[in-house]
Amino acid sequence: MDLAVIALSARPLAASAARAGLSALALDLFADLDTCAHAARCVRVHKKGGLAFDGDDLIQALHSLSPPGLPVVLGRGFEQDTALMQRISERNPILGNMAQMVRVLKDPIALAALCGHLRIPFPQVSLEAPSGDLARHSLMEKTIGGLGGGHVQARAEGDLSPPAPGSYLQRKVTGETYSLVLVSTGKDVRVVGAVRQWTAPVEGAPFRLGGGAGAVPLPHGQGRDILAAVTRIALACGLVGLVSFDVICSPDGWWLLSADPRPSAALDVLDVAPLPPLLALHLAACGGKLPQALPAHAAVTATGLLYADRDVMIPAMDWPEGVHDRNAAGTVIAEGGIICSARATGPTFEAARAGVEERLAAVRRLTGLTA
Repeated sequence: MDLAVIALSARPLAASAARAGLSALALDLFADLDTCAHAARCVRVHKKGGLAFDGDDLIQALHSLSPPGLPVVLGRGFEQDTALMQRISERNPILGNMAQMVRVLKDPIALAALCGHLRIPFPQVSLEAPSGDLARHSLMEKTIGGLGGGHVQARAEGDLSPPAPGSYLQRKVTGETYSLVLVSTGKDVRVVGAVRQWTAPVEGAPFRLGGGAGAVPLPHGQGRDILAAVTRIALACGLVGLVSFDVICSPDGWWLLSADPRPSAALDVLDVAPLPPLLALHLAACGGKLPQALPAHAAVTATGLLYADRDVMIPAMDWPEGVHDRNAAGTVIAEGGIICSARATGPTFEAARAGVEERLAAVRRLTGLTA
C-alpha cells in the first residue's frame, strides 16, 4: 500500500492514484463500485449528522487497515472538523495542508482579513446582524465550511436578523462561478486549469452544485489578475499540493468567494491526459517539486451530478458509458442524495456539458426518475 486517500467521496482521488500507478486505501462514506475498482482496498466509513464522518469510526478503520506512518491525502469532508484532521496526523502523516491552515482559510472573517491585506476583492462578510453598509445590500447566508452550494441561501430583502449559528452573511455578488486550480510548493505555483461551474437548483437549495467543465479560460480578460491574486494567497500562506479558489466573474469585476487548501471536486474534470496524474503532481509539490510547465488541455471535460428527486432504489442495470460514482443494485438513495455523476468531453464548454446531460438523462430513464 502506497498511501491512503480519505474524502466524503474518495473516488476521484482513488482514480488519480490508480492513474499514477499507486496502490491506495480508500476511506469514504460510499465505497461505490468505481471507488472500489480503483483502490487496492476500499472501506465505507459510518456517517454522522448527515454528510460527515463518524470520526471514531474513521480513525478505527485507518488504524486497523494501515500501518503507522502510511501517508494520507485528504479531500472534501474536513472543513468543519479540523480536529479530526489533527487526530489523523498523529499517526499518519498528511501530505497536504495541515489542520490549522484549513481552519484559517475556511474562517470567513480570517479569509476576509487576508484578502484585505493582499488587496484581493472579497465580498463583505459578517457573523452578526447586518449593519451599516452591509445592511444596505442584498445578502447571502452560508454555512461556515459548507460544501456543494446546497447550504447557500439568498436573504430576503430587509432581513436584518443575525445569521444562524455556524453560518455567516456575505454581500451578494453576481456573475459566473469558476474554480481555479493550482499546484503549489508554497514558494511557486503552476496553473492546472479553471473550471466553470453550474447549478442544479431545487426548492430549498437554489445554489446546489450541478457540475463543472474545464479547462476553460477565465472571462472578461480577468484571468491574469485572478491568477496573480490567488498566487499571492498560496505563497503568503505557504500552501502545498493541489489547491483551488472559487471566484465569481462579471463584466463589472471579479471577487474571490472561497479558498480550498486541498484537492477539490475539480480533480474530476482536470485529471485527464495530456496532463500527468494530478495526485502525482500533488505528492511531488508537497515534496517541493513542480514541473517546468504543464501541457494544455486537449479538450473540455465536463462532469455533472444526478440528484434523486425522490427516494430511489438502484435497479440491476447496465450503466451508460461515462457514468461514475455508481452504486450497487439494491442501494437506496434518499431524496436529495447523489445517484451518480457523468463525464463527457467536447470542443467547447457547451458541447461537453450537453454530453453530460445526455448521459444523466439516460440514467434518469433507467432509474425511473422524472425528466
